[in-house]
Amino acid sequence: MILASALAIYNYQSTQAKFFVYIVSGLLLLLSLVLTIILKSKKYEDVWYQGRALAESCKTLTWRFVCCSEYFESSLDLGDAKRRFVERIKELSDEFRELSIAMNSKILNLPIITDKMIEIRAYNLDKRKGYYIQNRIEDQKKWYADKAEYNLGKYNLWFWCVIISQAISLISIVFLIVKPDFNWNFVGLLTTISASALSWLQLKQHQELKQAYTTATQELNFIATLTDQLTTDDSFSKFVLDSENAVSREHTLWLAQRRK
Repeated sequence: MILASALAIYNYQSTQAKFFVYIVSGLLLLLSLVLTIILKSKKYEDVWYQGRALAESCKTLTWRFVCCSEYFESSLDLGDAKRRFVERIKELSDEFRELSIAMNSKILNLPIITDKMIEIRAYNLDKRKGYYIQNRIEDQKKWYADKAEYNLGKYNLWFWCVIISQAISLISIVFLIVKPDFNWNFVGLLTTISASALSWLQLKQHQELKQAYTTATQELNFIATLTDQLTTDDSFSKFVLDSENAVSREHTLWLAQRRK
């Protein structure tokens, strides 16, 4: 659409030039329409969002399993814990069954419970706690903090793009008022760029994501301050559950917003 509007910035006098411009503009608009229909019918974004929700849910269950958290307590026999884990994974698989079409069959053939998961589960409390804090809490805090900064930068970039294109389009229209016979008209192009950038901002939700990631970072930071009090399996189990709920809350809310 931007390219189509760019072709119309000059007032061509030749009939042949106008014919060429109209043909190219029509093809570009047709391509835009086809792409819009493809995006609507294929629902690539819905697949991506559901895929992320499934992945995060599996990660949460995995961390609860290896840390002997609620429903996978250390008091359970290993066989019972493994059975419970496989049952929960199967429930998730059934919930997101439609994703199997988009998933690589090689991924589906990977083991559900790995040797590393069994190894970590067998650690003593202190080693399990240290492993979880380093590889889950600190890793997620850094990920959320980086994503918050990334989305803030993207939000500012596209917002300034909207403001600058609108400002230049205003200058252009004033110039055309002063010189109405001028053959170059950038107003259509600039307003299209402005509308496209604004639509992209609404689609990507950079501001909302920045707030969600910042909140998740703060919540995990508060939770991490309680690690010194984790002296028993029960207290660590509750700590892991609270931490995973904090991580899950962000992507669960995100998915719920997409489904509205």
